[in-house]
Amino acid sequence: MKGIKAVFQILIFLLFCSDVHSAYAETGKSLEKIRLFGFTQLWAQYDNTQGANHGEAYNIARARIGIKGNLSQNTNYMLLTEWGRLTYDDPCTLLDAWVNFRLNPALNIKIGQTWYKFSLSGTTPIPEIPFVYRPEVIDGMWLTMGRNGSYSYDRGIELWGSSLDSKLPFGYIFSVTAGSGLDHFEDNKEKDFTGRVWVEPLKNLRIGASNFCGWSRTEIKSNLGNDIKKDLPEYAGGLELSYSRARYRFISEYLRGLYEGYLDVTGAEVFQIAGKKPRGWYTMFGVKVLPRMEVLAQYAWYEKDFSVSNTGLETITLGLTWWLKENTLNNIKFNYLIRDAEESYGSNPRDMVALQVQLAF
Repeated sequence: MKGIKAVFQILIFLLFCSDVHSAYAETGKSLEKIRLFGFTQLWAQYDNTQGANHGEAYNIARARIGIKGNLSQNTNYMLLTEWGRLTYDDPCTLLDAWVNFRLNPALNIKIGQTWYKFSLSGTTPIPEIPFVYRPEVIDGMWLTMGRNGSYSYDRGIELWGSSLDSKLPFGYIFSVTAGSGLDHFEDNKEKDFTGRVWVEPLKNLRIGASNFCGWSRTEIKSNLGNDIKKDLPEYAGGLELSYSRARYRFISEYLRGLYEGYLDVTGAEVFQIAGKKPRGWYTMFGVKVLPRMEVLAQYAWYEKDFSVSNTGLETITLGLTWWLKENTLNNIKFNYLIRDAEESYGSNPRDMVALQVQLAF
């Protein structure tokens, strides 16, 4: 029902925006009030991992459609829905739903639901990431933030802005969110805080840092069989370095997190959860050998828990991207992943081939 309600709300919002469009047409102002947009990603994969359900897979990875536009000269909005494998029980999931107030380029206030802006890779929209998949260290930490939600989405207030013409160009994003996650009702009073900032000391060279401080509600059973809920703190931080030109680019990031455990003794009941400490880094190079073709290579290292031995995963990704048309998001990506996991990683991923066709409008 939640997805159906979301679609109904979008239809009402469209009618409201149509009225706004008429009002501005009468004043003679030319603002784009409503624009329909979307994209889909078609996947063909061959995964050589032992125990996989199938070596070959063909599916629609994502099918997203939304609307965006302007409510006034300084106010814009966006609604984005997901139709596909990321949805819950309903065929549709509401992802982005926000209104943004542009006070000036260095200060915007966004209110509503959107994703955590943590790390350079995590801040980059899905249609613009270099490879088919983000590095494992990004998905392993960024997608699980708050752990009560999923897919890194939450509701709250986001402050963001940039100053590209100053002597030291900079940009930032800071948000305070409910801590309940996507499609979840808040079950605690704690908030999550996410921030990212970058500076450009030399032209095209950016240095940045990210931080996350939040809570997760964990349900456990005591020694006496009672269900207990506890709010556990979790933290993550990251450093980034990037350099881009017209024909080539370089990105490197290091991330580290802490999911705290606790020890609580109450009478005869004893509860204990061990802390988990993920970390990792990656380095990526990309070169445009032709105006519409880019060759990419990436090395990534991810440890699920560096407090435990042998929990690492090494991944080398070789990629080729061909744009169907210049200056668009329509492209074909071919990736070959060489993966080697340590014995305590939890699974044993093997080499993988991924082909993605991305179509956007």
